[in-house]
Formats: sequence, structure tokens, C-alpha cells
Amino acid sequence: MTLKRYRSLITAGVFALLMACKPEVEDFTPSGGSSNGTPIDYTTYVALGNSLTAGVSDGAWLASSQVNSYPQLIANSLQQAGLGAKDFAQPLITHSGNEYFGQPLILTNAGPCFTCTEAVVPTSNIYADHGGFHNMAVSGMKAIEVNNPALALGLYGYFASQPGASTVLTDALALDPTFYTMWLGANDVLGYAQSGGSLGSEAITPQEDYEAAISSVLDAMDDKGAKGALLNIPDITEAALFNFIPSDLEGVLQLAGQELSEPVLGLVNGFMDNAIGGVKNPTITDLVTPSIDIGNGTMINVVAGVVAQIQGSVGDPTYIPKAVEIATAIVYAGAYAEAIEGGASEEMAQAIANAYVASAEGQAAISLLVGIGIDASWASASVEEAISSSDEYMKANGSYPVFTMESNQMPVYDATSPTQMRQTTVGTKFTLLAQGKVSALVNVITGGGSLPDDLQEVLPVPTAGEALLADDVKKVQEAVEGYNAFLKEQADARDLAYVDTKSIMSEAAQTGIIIDGVTYTTAYLSGNLFSLDGAHLTQRGYAVIGNLTIQAINAKYNAKIPQIQQNDFPVVETTPTTPAPAGSN
Repeated sequence: MTLKRYRSLITAGVFALLMACKPEVEDFTPSGGSSNGTPIDYTTYVALGNSLTAGVSDGAWLASSQVNSYPQLIANSLQQAGLGAKDFAQPLITHSGNEYFGQPLILTNAGPCFTCTEAVVPTSNIYADHGGFHNMAVSGMKAIEVNNPALALGLYGYFASQPGASTVLTDALALDPTFYTMWLGANDVLGYAQSGGSLGSEAITPQEDYEAAISSVLDAMDDKGAKGALLNIPDITEAALFNFIPSDLEGVLQLAGQELSEPVLGLVNGFMDNAIGGVKNPTITDLVTPSIDIGNGTMINVVAGVVAQIQGSVGDPTYIPKAVEIATAIVYAGAYAEAIEGGASEEMAQAIANAYVASAEGQAAISLLVGIGIDASWASASVEEAISSSDEYMKANGSYPVFTMESNQMPVYDATSPTQMRQTTVGTKFTLLAQGKVSALVNVITGGGSLPDDLQEVLPVPTAGEALLADDVKKVQEAVEGYNAFLKEQADARDLAYVDTKSIMSEAAQTGIIIDGVTYTTAYLSGNLFSLDGAHLTQRGYAVIGNLTIQAINAKYNAKIPQIQQNDFPVVETTPTTPAPAGSN
């Protein structure tokens, strides 16, 4: 037997072995599935939502990301499988001749730049030439605004069929949808979170109002005989926007490549002692140093004088005045004395003092005294005792930040605090917008500098969207849970697919998820999911949502819609650039 003969036998044997071990591969034939025996019709697919549905990325409505919005990607899969959505149309930004609406962020050597591009807003309506549109998504739209024609004053005006009369819902229904996706609710809590929570002007949409708005959409779709998929609301406080900048000193130092240590704590606490004590202690000294002669060589302090005056006015020498009563009396007495010294009559001085107490300046002076913990006990206290009492009071309410190895939460700006600052509690979130201020504050403290007169320059301001306090984080999370419970209930009752975006985002935030060999987390810049603004997704992130939605539809209706090749889509461009200032040529 020749070598050639052996080679032939070996080749034949290997081929036979491979054929015997060949795995059975299910033949994938696309199908749309059915609901109670009725085939699902994807002919006219419509999407309703906000900026997450529009494909907003990097803080703006970009032409490059709009074409990869999750509804467009789903429509692409339906088209490729021959299942429908062949006429799916979006209100493309390029129809206006622009590449974006808004003011997109770019990554520079100094970090994300919010002002390095020109802001662009739509100035025309494209419906007559290009409508109607199947992706009815409006940036900033709350669920309760889906049937509000006033949205045409904003981005909806760019593609509304009848600006001022039509609504997002009526335009969607005009297409006679046979299938739809709906992702509404994030903005019903995001406005609250980005305006300072309970300190801001935005409110969380009440549960009953949210349910009424969602029901109006679902009822209208039921009337059309359309089936669809409901996407639930992710916990927005887990987004990169709220988790890149730590709210504790230890985390901030780690971000800067430093460690928290006892020497650092001593430096920081010493700085706070000097900064805060230097402002309030002279005032306390003036208030409790005996300066009023009541006869017989007896001297009492200012607090003792006003306490006695208040007790006399109520006719009870044992009455213990409240802090605000003492503070008001002191401010009144100061204004009265100044008026008398200026030559005013007693009657005129009383009127001047009353007017001052009622003024904004007078009320601020009263708040300051109350804020430093003024107390009836100061009537007989030494300077040291009063200062110690004040320190304890202010440290307890957070207006005098104290840092330890176990607890070192950073402060935020608080105009109602006598120090303009309030130490936060665990669970508080600082946003990307606070990055510069947090860095500046740490540099001032550790570098031996001094605080500016206006602490808004170095402290995150909740009402400017720079921080969300712990109690408000809980309120957002509770609202999201309520919205999602209703969405799940409605999906089950109406035979709709339910897309659990919250669970997938939470998993990405807590442990990360691996899809086709790529790790996805909510980490800023490196997590693959979130774009430069930290709130909206990358194009690949939208592909993940598209696949999650397709999986839910396939599972609900026993369909076979092809998956999206999500890893083919771009993420954040992490190569910093040095752009020309906005407006330059």
C-alpha cells in the first residue's frame, strides 16, 4: 500500500468523522409570529418616545446617530426579513441641511466640552415635503405631553403635520399603525432629577397622570388593532451622567489618583475650621461678650438682653424663646439703634426697624443667626461655650462639613445655609456638570487656597443640574418602579411584548454584561453604552436596545425577527481633539 493510498484513507476517515459529529443547526426562517392565532402585522411600524427613541447622542440630535436609532434598526431587520416596515421614515435632520440640532459635546484634552460647537435649532417644517413619519420621537417629551400640541413650539415643530394643532399621538395614528413600540417615561423623572430634585422647579409626573397618558396611547393603538412592545424605564440615576463624579472625598481623590489618609483629613478639616470659624465666631463673640450695663455694675450680653425683653413681653420670666424669636429681636434692635443714632425719632426708628426686619436683607440676617444655632442658653454662656454649641448644631445639620475615614461626603451649595454649603448624605449623586467645581474645591482645600465669596463657583448646585440629593434619588427610583409596574400590567393585559430595559441597564451598572465578547457597563467613556453626555446612548447602545426589543417580541409572539449585529456600531470616540472655539472660522 503506497503513502498516497494511506493519505486517501486518512482523508476519507477524517471527513466521515466530521460528518458524523456535525451539529444540527436549526434552519432560521424569519417569521412574524402571532397573537392568539392572528399573525402579527409589521406593515406599518410606528415608534413613540423621547430622545432615547430619536437616537440622540453626545447631547444633541445628530444625523449620524439618528440613522441608527433603535426603531430604525428594528425597521431594518423587519425589512431585511421581508416582514414589513418597508416605508419606515424618520424626520431626518439632513432634510434641513444641517448635521445636528442642539449643541453636541466633543471630547477634548481637557475633558468633555459643552460649548465647543455652535448651537443649531430647526427653523422650518419638513412635513409637507417628507412626512408622515414613523419615528415619532421628541427630545424632552414626557408621557403626559404625547397628546399636547404645544410641543410644536420645540423640536416637534420641525416635523409636525399641523404645528399647533396636531400632536405626536395624532400624527402617529394618522399612519394607521399595525405595530408599534413605545418608550415613554424617562423624561417624567429626568426633568426633576436635572433641576435639583425637590429644590428645583420640575416635578415628577404623578403616577395617576402617567397611567392616564399611557392608557390613552394604548387605547388608541388597540382601536387600530395594532400589537407592539412596551419598553420600561431604566433607573436614570444609574446612568453615567450621575455616576462618573463621586460625591465623597475618598472617591474624588481616587479619581485624581490620590488616596484619603489621616493627614489629608486633618488638612481638609482644618481648612473647614478656619473658613467657617473665621466667618461665624466673631459674630458669636460679639453676641455673648457682656456689653450691656443693667446697673449695679452688672453687665449682660446681647442674647441675655433680648431674652429678658421677650420674657417681659409675654409676661413669663421662665419662658424660653425660640431661636427665630431671639434672632428677630437682635436684628430689630440693631436696626432700631442705628436709626436712633442717625437722628430718627423713637416712632420713626420703630418703623424703620420693622421695615428692615421684613425686608429680604433683614430676613437673611435672621436666617444667618438661626443657622449658626443661636440659643437662649447663650444668655449665660461663655464665648467658648457658645462657639462649641454653634459648632455642634451646624455639624449636625450639615452646614459645617466634617470629614472622617468612614464618612466623607462632599458638600453642595445651599443658599439657606449660613455657610452657603450643606454636607450631603450617602446616596447623593453628582453629575458630569459638577466635574469642574469638584476639582476646583479639592484644589483649593488641599492647595491651601481660600474659598471664593460666592461658593457657587466651587460647589455643585443642585438646581443647576449638578447634584441630586439622596432623598431625591429615592423619589426618582420609586417613581420609576411605579411606572414600570403599570407598563408590565398593561403589557400582560393587552398581549404586548414587555422590554425590560431597566434590568439590563442595572446589570450593566452593577456587574457589566458581555454580549458577543464585548463588555458593556454604564461607565463613562469606557462602558460602550453611554455617549459623551452620560444620559443618552451610543449608537451601539441603541443597537443593544434594538436587540433587546427584538428578543422580547420574538419571545412574546413566537416570532423570528433577525437580530442586529450590535458590535458593528460605533461607541464614544475617545481620541481627544483640540477644537477651534465655537463660532471661529
